Amino acid sequence: MDIPVVFRWALLALAVLQLLSLVRVLRRLRRAGPGRRGEPVWDLLDSASGLVVVAGLTLADFTVVLAGLALMGVAVTVRGTRAFRAHAAARRSAGA
Repeated sequence: MDIPVVFRWALLALAVLQLLSLVRVLRRLRRAGPGRRGEPVWDLLDSASGLVVVAGLTLADFTVVLAGLALMGVAVTVRGTRAFRAHAAARRSAGA
């Protein structure tokens, strides 16, 4: 299956935006203190997996797309679990 040239240019523009997002997340990770690096690491994984998905679409390699989606699923699951636990802990502390 061949991707038309117009879509390849659009995907290239998306890849550049993802790369800029990745640079922003890396800067945030470098500023974080030793105890506060958990969330920026998961943001980094999410941004990097988005770049992998866009690169896989650009190259029309659906194995790379699936790998990127698997990484993105892990990042979203962990971030969601952490948010749920934080919300539950806040509710417990507010009720006590």
